[in-house]
This record gives sequence, C-alpha cells and structure tokens, in this order.
Amino acid sequence: MKNILKINSAIAMALILLISSSCSQDFLDVPAEGTPTIGNYYDSDSKLDNASNGLYGIVWFNMNKSAFYGITDVISGNMYASQYNDFGKFTDLSFTNSQAFISDAWRSCFGAIANSNAYISNLPQSVGPNVSKEALNNALGESHFIRAFSYFFLVRLWGNVPIIENNADYSKNFVIPSNPTEDVYKFIENDLKFAIANLRTKNRGSDYASNAHVSSGSAKAFLAKVYLYQKKYDLARQMAQEVINSGEFKLLGGEELPTKSFADLFLQKNNNNEESIFSWQWTGAGTYFEGNFSNTLFAPENRLVETTYSGQIAPSQDLIHNVFEDGDKRRKETFMLPGDFYPNLTYAQTLAVDSPLILGYTFAIENEAQSSGAGLKKYVIGKENLPITGPFNPPFNGESSMNSYMMRYAELLLIHAEAILGGQSGSTTDAMALKSFNAVRLRAGLPVKASISFDDIFKERRAELACEGDYYFDLGRLPFAKAKAILEAQNRGDKVTEKHISISASNLLLPYPADDLIKNPKLTEVAPYTFK
Repeated sequence: MKNILKINSAIAMALILLISSSCSQDFLDVPAEGTPTIGNYYDSDSKLDNASNGLYGIVWFNMNKSAFYGITDVISGNMYASQYNDFGKFTDLSFTNSQAFISDAWRSCFGAIANSNAYISNLPQSVGPNVSKEALNNALGESHFIRAFSYFFLVRLWGNVPIIENNADYSKNFVIPSNPTEDVYKFIENDLKFAIANLRTKNRGSDYASNAHVSSGSAKAFLAKVYLYQKKYDLARQMAQEVINSGEFKLLGGEELPTKSFADLFLQKNNNNEESIFSWQWTGAGTYFEGNFSNTLFAPENRLVETTYSGQIAPSQDLIHNVFEDGDKRRKETFMLPGDFYPNLTYAQTLAVDSPLILGYTFAIENEAQSSGAGLKKYVIGKENLPITGPFNPPFNGESSMNSYMMRYAELLLIHAEAILGGQSGSTTDAMALKSFNAVRLRAGLPVKASISFDDIFKERRAELACEGDYYFDLGRLPFAKAKAILEAQNRGDKVTEKHISISASNLLLPYPADDLIKNPKLTEVAPYTFK
C-alpha cells in the first residue's frame, strides 16, 4: 500500500529504552519522572500512586509541542498554516518522512510504551510491605492503559508497527519486523481489559485534582472507542453503555451540570473536570518538558501569550465556513472571528514588557492568524491570570498547565450513538442513540434530531472535537475514496487564495520516520506477534 505521502528514502524506527544499550541515544531524551527500577523503592500507597505521574505528561512532550496538531488537525483540514513554518508542509502534504513531526510522534508513543513496560516489569519488585495490593494493581493498570493508548495512536497513524512488550528483550535485538494491525489491536484490547480489571473505580466530582489519573471507567470508555474503530459495534455499544450507566462522567453544561458550559472545558481551573476521561497533564512548573505549548501555538497574537511565538496555526477556511451550524455555541469556543469577545482571556495592552494587563479580549481582524481572517480559540487561555490560568512557566517559553484532552465524555456519547447505529449506512431512531447524540447537540444550543445517520454523527464529531486531534482518525475510518474526496474538496488556502490538494496515495497512513531503517531494515516486514 502507498502511504498518504509518496516517499523515496529508506524508512526505519527508533524506540525509547530506559536501560543502557548501544542505541539508547536514539530514544526519548527524558524518561518519565520516577520510572521504577530495582533501586526505586515505594514504601507507601501514596508514593506509588504518584509514581506514574510522568506517564501523563513528560513522555508526550515531543508530540504535544507541535507534532500532534500538525499530523492530526492540519493534515485533516481543521487547521491551516502557510509554507512559512513546518505546519504548512502538512497543509499541502509536502512533508517528507524526515520531517521532525513524524519522528516526534513516533518517539513519543514508543517512549510512553517503554516507560510503561518498565513499570510493568519493575513495580512488583519495587514496593515495600506497607504498599497495598490494590495500589500496586492500580499502578500496573495505569501502565497497561498508557501502553494501550500509545499503540492505538501508532496503529492508526502507521498501521503495522512492532509490538514491544519487554524492554530488555528489545535491547538485545532491535532489528525486528512490524506486527500486523490485527495483532496490534488485540494487544491494545488485552491491555485495556487488564486496566479495567485493576484500575480503581471513581466517582468524579468537584475535587478535580483527584481525577487526574485514569480509572477503570476511563479504560472502559477507551475500549469502547477501540472497538468502534474495528467496527465491533455490539461490543462498543455494551462498553459505552456501561460507562454511561455508571454515572462516573458528566457533560459540562449538560443536563447534569447545567451551571457550566462548553467554554468551561477550556479553562485551566477546570482541568480534570467531570467530562475528562483521559488527559495529558501539564504542570507548567518551570521545567521545559512539563508545560503545554498550545496557548503559544494557537493564540492569534502576541499580546495573548508569554512569548513572541503566537499564531503558528490558524483555523482552516473549511472549518470556518463548512462545519458549524448557525447558532452553534461551540464555534466561538473553537475559533475567533472579528468582534468575538472572551471575558476570561487576559491580554497585554501593548507589547511592551511592562504593559498593563486587561481582562476581557475582543478579537479584531488585524490580529488574524496566517491570513485566515480568524484565530484559534480552543486551548487559548491568554496571559497569566492566576484565578483562571494558574501559574505559567517562565516567560521565555510560555508553557501553561492547561490539560490536553485525549478523550471526553461527549465523545463517548457519540461513540454510543454510532455503535447503536451499527455501521456507515442507514439511519436510526433508537431512543438511546438519540438521547446520547442529542445531549451533545443540546449543550451546543442546537435543535435535536428525531433520526440520525452516520453522516450526522460524523459531522457532529467534527464540530465537537475540532482541534482536539480526532478528525484525521475519523477520516481514516471512512472508505478511502470518500476520505480522499473530502480532503481534496477542502479549501486549503487563506481567506484570499483558494487552494486544493491532490492525493495519489491509497490510504491515509503516514510514512515511518526516515532516519531508522538503517538501524532496523526489517521494519517494513510483517510477522505475526507471539502473544505471551
């Protein structure tokens, strides 16, 4: 099969190793803080509960700083950038397999896998007699969840990839073939089933700090998504229904939490709220690898950020004109148009270092990003304003502690509706499917539907999850001819010049990172995985 991009150079892979090896320099520079070895000894449940914090943030830094959005929302046509920065190469698909974004995504995923493997292998020998079995099982469940999440990214981006279950074995022989997608999905399912059985259950409430780590319900929700991608609709429906019935998660601004809104999802003070199923966690504590760059990348102008690096990406013309229905409250919280006012955004009056700060920002056309006539709003939190944003990293890099959503309850409701529909044809009037689907629309201020099709759900997913990294993967679930037609019909230019792309590939998979086949010439080979 061809990839989404034609390539001529050799391709290969690099993973992270947490142990010394001849190729360790190729892997993630900074392993998760507190990664266990025999020398790390956890003598209490509380210490063990915090041991896995790095799996939620630092291992994802290389992807989060730019690759995540370049690969997902820029390729898919939700975001736009000109040819003046690296994001532009993903707008017109002129990127090559030596692009840093490609290797950053690859190494973040395998870095998280290797860190998870280290926990799974070493934690049982690294706990003291005062640590409960429940705490140990929960920590192992977290590790299996993160490994499953990582492989879900990999299999959707690259298809066949190597399954690495043991770091020590891999360090002895890293010239190995990839494993087929069906084996990768089976591995993911096994990890999530382990996580479901071993993670703690939670009742998520207003104590948001206690919600940062995943729960058994998080694993069930994520398994529902994995089932959906494999078209295992009955299993996806069953798993989604279990999560809904549990009451663990709630829709902010929905029937159960009417005092909040869609906009509240993207305030730092609401990190780990009732709707968050799994999020990357950023501390903004002053260390380069621990902050979120999204405010800096997305904010349309420098007065909103702590650096001079704003407006690297903009909303695409397709997102601006073709996604949101009239009256959709999500539009304003996804991208800014001239005249839009945001009461919680703090900005500098001028670009002077000692400029006074003003609360309440109105977007003006002269501050458009990338000549788009607009600016992104999701994940834009403005200048440091402690009651809303919390502390930022030092101004030299402008990182924040805003979480990055990887799955929200709104998506689970749409998964539930799609699983009940059971395919990409026909429609349904099933009451449970309509209840889940319409709950998302009602929060957005839109009228309910009495019957829904796959296209209805597909469009609703795009509006709900725009600029959160899902639309690229949704396109990958379509018959390729349909996805190709959607991508080629999009206006990928700015507000003045209309541009279109032409795709000659036969799927939407990415090329493997170009700097690795030299080390592993077997990467393009495929062999069944031997399950333990």
